[in-house]
Parts: sequence; structure tokens; C-alpha cells
Amino acid sequence: MRNRLQTPIRPQQGAILMTALLFLVTITLLTLSSMRSSNIGLHLAQNEESHATAGQAAQALVDAIVASPASTPVVGGTGYSACTPGETGCDSNDLPVPNATLAAEVAADHIQARVDRVGTLFRPPPRSVETSIDKFTSASFRVVTTYDRIDDGLGQEKITGGVLVLVPKN
Repeated sequence: MRNRLQTPIRPQQGAILMTALLFLVTITLLTLSSMRSSNIGLHLAQNEESHATAGQAAQALVDAIVASPASTPVVGGTGYSACTPGETGCDSNDLPVPNATLAAEVAADHIQARVDRVGTLFRPPPRSVETSIDKFTSASFRVVTTYDRIDDGLGQEKITGGVLVLVPKN
């Protein structure tokens, strides 16, 4: 006969299983929290990029208008306004946009511009302008551009600039 030493069989308690389960739940929660945090960071970066792009587009149109003498015609009196097509409440809706890319954005109604004549009808140019002051007068304009693609998730921005145009006296 065989005589073996037999150890009594104990039922398992499952302590290691519960410990491993707690570790897995903790790691899962940390991973989900990390993913959520990175998604928020991604949305913040996208919003900042959209804001910067909108500001650059609006500023580019202001710069194009200021650089083009045809965009600031010295016609009409104080309050005369020239706008891009589609703007309301303007004296003229034929404001030229010399840049083809910006003109396409204007045509798509993503960006608008308005040039308003401000100040007195004609006034002497400021003393800092180095010209023969008695030969010129000046006209002031306010240029307001609005970039609006908020419906596309690409931001919205409004930029205002000023232009002083020297006008030879007759």
C-alpha cells in the first residue's frame, strides 16, 4: 500500500484575483482620464489655430485694401462707404479686392470689407508727413474687415484699420 502524505485541500480565497482586478480598473480609469485630457488639448489647439487663421485672413484683406489706391477712392463726403458685394447699407458695393485668393473668399461670402470715409471732408495732412504741406490735403478712411466661417468651425474675426490718403490741392 502506498502511504502518501496528503495535504488537505483548501478552498481558494481569490485575493490575488481581486487585487489584479483593482489594478486593471485603476489603469483603465487613468487611461480614460489621459485620453480625455489629450482630446481637450486637441480641441484647444484647433480653436487657437482657427482664431489665428481668421485673424490672418481679415488682416490680409485690410492690408490688400490699404495697399490699393483704388480701394480708398476720395469720392463722396464724410460717411461715404464702399463695400464688397453682399454688404448692406453701403453707398457702393464694388470695392476692388486685388488679391485673387481674397477675392475668391469674398465671392464665397467668407470675408467682407467696408471702407468708410471718416473725419472732415479734407484737412491738412499731419505734420509728420514729409511733403509740401501746402500742396496737399488729406482724407481719412476706416477699413473694417470681417472673416466669418464659424459655421464651418474655422473661426470669426473682425479687424479695423485706418488709412490716410494724401490728395493734391487743385
